[in-house]
Amino acid sequence: MNKIGFILLPLAIALAACGRGPADQTATDAAAGAEPAATPAEAAPAIPQVEVASTTMIHAEPAALPDCDPAVVTLTWDVRTAKPGLTSVKILTGNGKLFTHKGSFGTAQTGPWVKPGSVFLLTSGSDDTELERLTIGGPVCTGS
Repeated sequence: MNKIGFILLPLAIALAACGRGPADQTATDAAAGAEPAATPAEAAPAIPQVEVASTTMIHAEPAALPDCDPAVVTLTWDVRTAKPGLTSVKILTGNGKLFTHKGSFGTAQTGPWVKPGSVFLLTSGSDDTELERLTIGGPVCTGS
């Protein structure tokens, strides 16, 4: 074998091992009339999410739920910095029902009834002035 053969033989083997690339397959599929595969972004429409405002005095864990199944959430609050003279707070559900009435900081766990979109109102324990509103995030749920 001559010098050119020693150079061309490895090059030819390397090119043959490459095979068809993705661009070659797309061109072949298009020529055959096949539909290109959908990208993940095109596969499913975005699920609408509950709009959630940030809060500084009251927080939930988890702050957002993955689906519309009822869940237990732990609420944590601390108003001592924002409202130094306030000694007690109330937390109401979105429909105005009293959830808890405790000191200016603490935690409380709900039952398994919280869904995305559930609202908690942090109010002054003495005069019911609304201090902050917490909304649980997650997908928009329809029905009850």
